[in-house]
Amino acid sequence: MEFSGIGAGESVLDIGCGRGAVLFPVAEAVGESGEVIGIDLAEEMVKYAEADARERGLGHVATRVMDGQQPDFPAARFDAAIGGFSVFIWTHGADQLKPYQTLLRPGGIFAASAPSFFPTATGKWGFLPEVVHDLLLPHLTQPKENDAYDCPFANIHNNWLVTPEVVEGTLMDAGFVEAEVMEEDLPITVESGDQWVRWTRSHGMRRLWDRLSAAEAEELATEVAHRLDALRGDDGIITLPTPIVYMRARAPQS
Repeated sequence: MEFSGIGAGESVLDIGCGRGAVLFPVAEAVGESGEVIGIDLAEEMVKYAEADARERGLGHVATRVMDGQQPDFPAARFDAAIGGFSVFIWTHGADQLKPYQTLLRPGGIFAASAPSFFPTATGKWGFLPEVVHDLLLPHLTQPKENDAYDCPFANIHNNWLVTPEVVEGTLMDAGFVEAEVMEEDLPITVESGDQWVRWTRSHGMRRLWDRLSAAEAEELATEVAHRLDALRGDDGIITLPTPIVYMRARAPQS
């Protein structure tokens, strides 16, 4: 939200709003003179976000059950469209980003965050802890029989999030201008390797675990937890620097 530069009085669309991790900071930034609409395909998420908005007395916040891939709003409806760890899940290139450019008024901002697919110095994805990279990567990228797995993870060699230059180029191909990309480490701390495994089951990486049999998942989780436990510091905490990509661009002025 900070990277997007959203300001007071603006009308903002939060794509894939979930429980409101981005929705509510944006509501504070635009103030009562602004407007925030959060959309999500998960009815339960929208229900809780709506209840939280009402409890906070945020009359300028609205939520709707809607597919983020096909946002049903008129053209030039918003000053900004933002997606915190959401848009990347279903976008594979410029064509899937174009609808968000259409929703923006001239000069409007599109901003999003995603796990970094940029290769590290060792050639690995930084969002997977290096000590378990070899264990998890095959289950994220290799198709299985009768598997309709469409997450960008499965397209490792043709992914629009692989370098800053490719991200910027994809945004420009989608019709945006003034594209900017920034990568920043978010330190994730856990008390045990098992806690990290349980955390991965609470967000998009749960699709990795869902693809495994119960026996396969248990064996993999045990080995992952064991390797991560070896990283525990003197304070008993495991700290995992996790790189996040932030991107922003503008709709053309005309």
